[in-house]
Amino acid sequence: MKKLLLMILLVVISMVTSAHAAPNKAVEALEVLRHGFSAMTDFSAEIVQEKQMAMMKRKMVSKGIVRFRKPGTFYMELLPPYGSRLLLRDNVLTMRLPEQGVADRIVLPPEESLDKWFAYLAKPVTKLPDGMELRAERQGSGWNLQLFPKGKGGVKELAISFDGDGKIKRLTIQERNGDNTVIKFANMRRNAGLKDKDFQLN
Repeated sequence: MKKLLLMILLVVISMVTSAHAAPNKAVEALEVLRHGFSAMTDFSAEIVQEKQMAMMKRKMVSKGIVRFRKPGTFYMELLPPYGSRLLLRDNVLTMRLPEQGVADRIVLPPEESLDKWFAYLAKPVTKLPDGMELRAERQGSGWNLQLFPKGKGGVKELAISFDGDGKIKRLTIQERNGDNTVIKFANMRRNAGLKDKDFQLN
């Protein structure tokens, strides 16, 4: 889970470093997503994660929860049999495997912090980011946005499905090594007034 989150963060950070003018549906989709995030102070949601490893036939399915609070606190917990807890406070990432009693901590570079992402979200999207190809299409009242990072990074494709209010419904990550992860979101609550106790690893 730690590797997965790091890859997503790197894709997101690469979106904010530079951009080029190309008004189209992708710009409109990014602006809908940005507006949805900028209008909230926190959110929580139930998730179902489906992980298909390239070297395994059996799909690993986990249920869990995610919580987020501005300016930069993110928590994700997966329930047994693949139990794990992850906490990201700005640029400090901590992961715990409760059943194994193992904990790991990583300090990310400042340029990969959540602050940089939300600085980007504070401004309307008028240009597409450099360093990747983007495609977007409407699906009823919602959107499906596909991101294809260039280069030799771990992520081959990142697909985000969200409604007209920018509420994420589904996230798909295809890695270059053949692994595939799908995270489905349900019962999302915005601006619920989450407290410090809602972001504890213990």
